[in-house]
Amino acid sequence: MLLILSLLLNIIAFIVIFQLFKQVQSLRKSESGEMEELLKTYLDDIKAENRFLEKALTDKSTVYENYSAQEAQIQPEANIKHEENSYTPQTDHVTDVSDLSLEAQILQLHDKGMTVEDIARKLNCGKTEAELIIKINKKAHINP
Repeated sequence: MLLILSLLLNIIAFIVIFQLFKQVQSLRKSESGEMEELLKTYLDDIKAENRFLEKALTDKSTVYENYSAQEAQIQPEANIKHEENSYTPQTDHVTDVSDLSLEAQILQLHDKGMTVEDIARKLNCGKTEAELIIKINKKAHINP
């Protein structure tokens, strides 16, 4: 009788362990899928910003090239004299200022209770970028 009871308890324990294992696997899959989607969104935002920056730079470089060509034709000798007479003053006092990284600034503002949108607006970064940094930091603290 005790042997049968022990066998039944072992079978129940294996079933419970198997069910827990399946739940852990499904959680990992959902987290990795969520992280993958978040990274994909972040990458798409970066691509859009890069296209915008590239367009702005090509527009400015065309204007700058036209301006510099006109300037070179008007005053070729003045540019040479300006380079010879350039003076760099000595600095008596240099302060060493260390800025926080973008990640540290985002986490600091998030800890102060600011929303992701406000953080992105204040630091001039993407909302998805701020959200990603906050999410990764939370996961790192949950699963050390």
